[in-house]
Amino acid sequence: MAAYKDKVKQDLERWIGAGFVAADKRDAILATIPDARRMDAATALAWVGGLLLGIAVIAFVAANWEITPKLIRFAVLLVAFLALAGGGAWAAHKERSVLSNILLMIAALVFAASIGLTGQIFDIAGDPKAASYGAGIAAFALALAGRSTGAAVVGLVFIALGDFTDRQWFAGAESEAPWMLLFAPLAAYLALRWASAPLAHVSALAILYCFGWFAARFEADAAVTLFLSIVLGAAAAGARWLYQQDRPFAGVFYGWFAWGALALFAIAGYLPWFGGQDGNGGIAHRIVWLAASGGLLALGRYDRHGLVTAVGVLSIIGAICALLADLGLDLLAAAGVFLLCAIAALVGGLMLRRKEKTT
Repeated sequence: MAAYKDKVKQDLERWIGAGFVAADKRDAILATIPDARRMDAATALAWVGGLLLGIAVIAFVAANWEITPKLIRFAVLLVAFLALAGGGAWAAHKERSVLSNILLMIAALVFAASIGLTGQIFDIAGDPKAASYGAGIAAFALALAGRSTGAAVVGLVFIALGDFTDRQWFAGAESEAPWMLLFAPLAAYLALRWASAPLAHVSALAILYCFGWFAARFEADAAVTLFLSIVLGAAAAGARWLYQQDRPFAGVFYGWFAWGALALFAIAGYLPWFGGQDGNGGIAHRIVWLAASGGLLALGRYDRHGLVTAVGVLSIIGAICALLADLGLDLLAAAGVFLLCAIAALVGGLMLRRKEKTT
């Protein structure tokens, strides 16, 4: 919402200068657009305190103190879970969304501790992977029941722990499909629906991990990695469209997906094609990489998107370093390549400037 209001301010200045809108209408128009909610220090500390409280409960259970009987600890956890879940429901009924969100996040952590304690009570060796998955599913159930983004983040963390437990994530075609393939898109959907920045960042990183798993499953083939880069680029384009429609926090996915697409493209240039032995895409790949990075930088500036702009800058630096490594000490050839890239950048910039003037 803040980005949208900033855009309207800039548009109003241009419209007032062109005589389309009266200057005395400026404040009235801007007053109709609400300011974005910002997390104050008290709310941030409440989130941190809630998270630390949940972790303290898990540490207390894991300590396995002999002085406290296990059944008493289990009863305490059960009462705490019911109290937290009930408190979250009460807070939601009273329209205290932040309090409800924090209470349900702590309840998800307490439930995870209860699973571990249950195994201790009944001397069940159990499967740590199944316990993590169970805690993750319960956290997502709490998230869906109470629209809790905190519980959803906890659910993603436990699903990730289950995926990494007793599993070689990048072990090739024989590796099991991670549960993150299902829960990462679900979390991304909830992040967009509930307009949650933390959940958007976590779910975007989880989706990038899924793309990495797909790339490794096919034995790190350049063609597959390039295809995944294109798919992720298409996802970035879709997120950019949502960002232009002022969908809250769609820009988070736009930035992370753009970074992932460029990263996969860069990696593809160093992998063998269709099982061959040539693992170097050569200077042609580096030039395309450099051009794509420049295009992303220009796009980020055009969209006023800081993360996309930063990704473009960092990718340009990486492409230049790769080109220098390929060219070795041949500085004349390096100068020629960079001259061509500079000319292409200048021509592209002039074309964009002319297009902006005509529109």
